[in-house]
Amino acid sequence: MVTSDEAPGKPSMVPKPQFLHQLEGFLQKELKALGVSDVEPGEVRLQAYREVFEYLIEDFKTYKPLLAAIKNEYEMMLAAQREHIRNLEPLKQMLVTVSEQCDQKIMAIRDQEKQEMKDLKEQNRGLFGRIDELCQEKLDLEAQVEKLQEELAAEYLRYRDECDARKLLVADINDLRYQQEDVLRSKKNSKENEEEKDDPVMLRIALKQAREDESRVSKRLSEMIANYGDVIPRRDFESLQKEYKVLEIQLEQMKGDYTNLKMEHGALLDTHKQVVAQRDEYFTECKTLRRSATPRPDWNRCADYVTGGIVRWKEISENKTSDQLVESLLLEIQGATGSDSNAEAFDGLGLGDEVPKYLRHEGQVRNRRLGKRDTALLIKDIWREKSTKDAERTDGKRENLADYLAEYLQQKFPLQQMSVEWAYNLQDACQRYAHDENIGLFWNVLSEKGDEELYHGQLQLIAKLLNHLVKMDEDNGNLGELTKDNFRAALGEFLEGYMLKVIDEDTMNSLVKAAEMELEAKESPNLQFKNLFMEDDEGRTGPFLDELKREVKQHRLRYIDEIKIEIGNGATVSVDDLKIAITTTDPEIDHTDMETYLCWAFKAQSKDELASAQPMDNAALIERLKNGNLRRIGKKN
Repeated sequence: MVTSDEAPGKPSMVPKPQFLHQLEGFLQKELKALGVSDVEPGEVRLQAYREVFEYLIEDFKTYKPLLAAIKNEYEMMLAAQREHIRNLEPLKQMLVTVSEQCDQKIMAIRDQEKQEMKDLKEQNRGLFGRIDELCQEKLDLEAQVEKLQEELAAEYLRYRDECDARKLLVADINDLRYQQEDVLRSKKNSKENEEEKDDPVMLRIALKQAREDESRVSKRLSEMIANYGDVIPRRDFESLQKEYKVLEIQLEQMKGDYTNLKMEHGALLDTHKQVVAQRDEYFTECKTLRRSATPRPDWNRCADYVTGGIVRWKEISENKTSDQLVESLLLEIQGATGSDSNAEAFDGLGLGDEVPKYLRHEGQVRNRRLGKRDTALLIKDIWREKSTKDAERTDGKRENLADYLAEYLQQKFPLQQMSVEWAYNLQDACQRYAHDENIGLFWNVLSEKGDEELYHGQLQLIAKLLNHLVKMDEDNGNLGELTKDNFRAALGEFLEGYMLKVIDEDTMNSLVKAAEMELEAKESPNLQFKNLFMEDDEGRTGPFLDELKREVKQHRLRYIDEIKIEIGNGATVSVDDLKIAITTTDPEIDHTDMETYLCWAFKAQSKDELASAQPMDNAALIERLKNGNLRRIGKKN
């Protein structure tokens, strides 16, 4: 008995069909496994219902054309809505990007204006300091003038005393000479004037007159000393007055220059605002022209040449560039790589031990024709889940990717048929898109042709480089960006430490040029280096990291070529031969790395297996080394 949806709790006499019961059970399990039990719109929930609807169409043969047509109409409508949303996404992203760039430019302009104002204030402060120095110098000169005046007065007084003393001395000398002459004259005329005597009245009058003259002269001298005691020489006064006028003129000129600079600074700020507005207007116009000037082809015309029509073409062309669309079209036209990708189903490989765990199945498996984007998203999720699980292991080793993939698919798709479908379709997609770097690396590791440490080594290399640049940014003030010179120096220092050699100029130029191109900062003096380490939802990186990976790969292959030269041209290579070649090429390699390289080359799981490993063909061994995570440990002699 079942309960009717129209009358809850009321028993219905019509039992559910077995197929309907199975479909409802499968739908509930899928929704629960995907974590979308709540009734909310979403791609994952829609995918589960799409699977149920496809099983329903396959079961009802009579209504299959009508149901398929209904499904196609819905799919076409959904695809059209997705296309409309995708066309609006670039506008939203461009708006956000332009807004962020404008904010950054405004902040940069404000910082520049603050620095200019700071410089002008420093200059103003320096001018005021110069004025204070000149005023202090003026005070010092006035004090010096006062001191000189005092010294001059003292010197003048000493001069007058000396002059008076000399005059008195001259007078005494004259008196003595006159007395001598008088004596001579008196002796000569003594006989004639023996009886003649000096008149006392005349002598008294002369003495009185002499005393009056002496009082008048002393009074005159006192007046002169009182009136001109503080007087300096006119020559010194004129010199000081001339220097003061020069300093006063210079001060007025500096005040005028400061006023002019202030006015010019205001004019420059106004001009800068106008230039920024014009630049933003031209930038927006350039973006618009760049987007609309190039004619875009009508890619929907390719649907006539793709199996599945317009619906399949929209699925494989979603969110792809023109180059990726051409690549997808070529793969569809040539039937991928010659495999049975266009077939409706894959043949199961059986249940034998030689078949990988995730592919063990008998019977037909539906071909979902997995696209490149879906493949990249699935691979990215597998790497993320596997890294998390490997980190929880206590032995420090990594689980085999093929074994983990079977466990991963079983967890994601509890229904056996679904997990097998995804396994076979993932393998087919990896073979078709093996030319892609990320997908090709995953396929090599999955097929045990490549070392999983290559993937983790790339992640560790990128993380270490980012930490190195962040450290240099912290040393420079934690601005979130580096100048091109600092970025170049930090990048060269890191690569020299990683590759143990001096990086040539061409390599550094190509890396810096890739960074400038990715950040569109060819004219900017600084680089926002953190944006170079972003990746999209498919795990793809930008031109800078692609160039870095390419250079590291070339460095690894050159190291292997040196080992190849040491091995020689022998038909087979033993463990000891390879060990000697590696030691000769890299004398500073330690025992642990040596054992790791040898175990990978001879497919040994432990040291005991390595001891009993048989010699390998020379070409096969070199190919094995090229797919391993080998790099030089010590500096090259």
